[in-house]
Amino acid sequence: MSGAKLNKELYNNIVLLKLLNTNSVPKFQLEQSPFADDDDDESESSAAANQKEVVVTGRIFPDSDIYNQGSFKIEMKILNSFPFDPPEVRFLTPIYHPLVGQDGKFCNELLQKHAKWSNKISLPDVVKAVVKHIDDPNIDYALSVELGREYKENRAEFNRKALEYVKKHALPRK
Repeated sequence: MSGAKLNKELYNNIVLLKLLNTNSVPKFQLEQSPFADDDDDESESSAAANQKEVVVTGRIFPDSDIYNQGSFKIEMKILNSFPFDPPEVRFLTPIYHPLVGQDGKFCNELLQKHAKWSNKISLPDVVKAVVKHIDDPNIDYALSVELGREYKENRAEFNRKALEYVKKHALPRK
């Protein structure tokens, strides 16, 4: 795929991400992308297609009883091979969760290139998957066996620790 076509694909995905800031579920607030806010098309930001990777940051707003008390900043590193390769998702806001490593890396089968990734998956689809699996994790993909076990076998203790993290680290929902 040519750089210009990749750039257009990325630009279209960024536009779709911006639309998640309305009344959509889940909500996503875009904070940084390779395209300036005043760009009315992708032509002014052709440099994005020439980079090996670009970074998009924003905040997710989960719905579950614990995580709905805050918002969480994430970044998506998008290789210039997108949409053929999945972005890497990392939490910039600390979160106590079995699918998020201590380095913030988020693990999910959708984001595994050789598992469920498809070039038809958009960045809004990625955001939706992140929120869905924060609210209802598939602990088969737990990055921490210990946290996965605690989530499965001692949910009360997990919930207590997770809520403590939310109160200490989460960003306001506004």
